[in-house]
Amino acid sequence: MFDWNEIKAKASSFATEAGRKIKQYTPESFSKEKKFVNAIVASMAIMTIADKKIDTREVTASMDMINEIDQIAELEMQQEAIELFEMHLEKLVPAQGNEVKWVLETSKLLGDIGKVKEYPEYVPMIKNLLDYIAQSDGDFSPEEQEMKKKIFEILS
Repeated sequence: MFDWNEIKAKASSFATEAGRKIKQYTPESFSKEKKFVNAIVASMAIMTIADKKIDTREVTASMDMINEIDQIAELEMQQEAIELFEMHLEKLVPAQGNEVKWVLETSKLLGDIGKVKEYPEYVPMIKNLLDYIAQSDGDFSPEEQEMKKKIFEILS
């Protein structure tokens, strides 16, 4: 004979467990998460090249972080985030030698970073990430410090 109470309890247990494993995104929350991904990737790219050189250690640290950040994994956007990071670097590298282009390209990225200001839960994560990326090559240059200051001002 079936014990309906036991079946209901088991079904409830499965539903609760599934709810923990599957995160439902509304269009608004998905948009919020995408803004965060764009901001975090933009901040990694801009800090990687803030000293106007690309160091393999900074690139590797950024790629590792993309794979470790839960929000990127939950959205299954690791590949897209890596491609976005590479695209940002591809735009920034040629701009290094031209101050006008450099200001234009970095301003675009700073604009993307600023879009998460309205979500205060993300700001500390981005701020902490800046030091990690900038110092991963063993040098925290004055240019990197200046870029960090600009990002802090945008996020404050």
